[in-house]
Amino acid sequence: MKKVILTLFLVVSANVLLAQQAYNSSLWNQAPSLFNAGSVATGNEDYSFFTNFRFQYFTVEGAPMRTNTLSTEFKFSDGAYSKNNFGVGLNVINDQTGDNKLMTTAVTIPVNYTIQLDQRNKLSVGVAPGFYMQSYDPATLNWGSDWTGNGFNGNYGDPIYINSSLSRSSYGAFDVNSGIFYQHTQRNKSRFYGGLALNHMTRQKIDFSFTADKMYMQMVVNAGADITTRRRDFRLQPQMMYFRNGPSNNLVLGVNCENILSSGSEITNINKSKTVSYGVFYRMNDAVVASFSYKIQNFKIGIAFDANVSRLSSATSGVGAVEIFFKSIHMYGKKKTKLRKD
Repeated sequence: MKKVILTLFLVVSANVLLAQQAYNSSLWNQAPSLFNAGSVATGNEDYSFFTNFRFQYFTVEGAPMRTNTLSTEFKFSDGAYSKNNFGVGLNVINDQTGDNKLMTTAVTIPVNYTIQLDQRNKLSVGVAPGFYMQSYDPATLNWGSDWTGNGFNGNYGDPIYINSSLSRSSYGAFDVNSGIFYQHTQRNKSRFYGGLALNHMTRQKIDFSFTADKMYMQMVVNAGADITTRRRDFRLQPQMMYFRNGPSNNLVLGVNCENILSSGSEITNINKSKTVSYGVFYRMNDAVVASFSYKIQNFKIGIAFDANVSRLSSATSGVGAVEIFFKSIHMYGKKKTKLRKD
């Protein structure tokens, strides 16, 4: 019975964590290359840096999940007279969950090539090789033989079970993600985009036990727009993302609003551009997400809050997660192109 329970725990946790890493972040729209290799370096900026921290289920004893993310992207032109370009990045995601310290780390290097189809349309194709690692601390596991009637006796772990049924407390595997990303820009500077990604194409094993299961291949579809309105200081940004991970699927829908407080000085750089963004999203059958961010010149900070609306809310008291981020975007040299994608 103990074998069944622990195996289920490890398998379910591994799949949940991997899905978490790819896109369960409420700030998925800030670093799209985390879930679609084709979208790396597809904005107006030449290079960017993004980092965030997510704290989830902290109201549930023994179940908090901490996620740290780092994403950086660089764009390189394909020749002096070419409108096509290469993109390359580095993504690092680290999760730690529960009292058993189940830790998941994924490192990927997304690389893509963007083709300027015509004046208003671009197509990007990318691939992201990487490495995936998981580990847990067997000393933190409690077993029935440790129970005294009033609590656990402190003899954590069951050496007989661990040695006979679990081949290891950590493992690593090679991973490959891929994706395509399309953009269309209208004359009024409104932008429409969409992408399709296939992740975990190697279907690496969840390899804690001798009977290791393979991870599901993951499909991610995203689409959105950055719409110019009649008010020049206001932009509307509807967004959606759908993913399928084996038998599981989810849909996120919402809209972000952007208010331009100040355009800034493009030549003298004396006055800094300032923007406030705020949005509301719904993760199907799970949570409502509210986000807020403030951008000054090339630097942006923000926060997001998840409120559970599913049956899980009784255990979490409605508190799903809190997430904060920092992002910086830059141009090479002295280019004066306005940075629209942020």
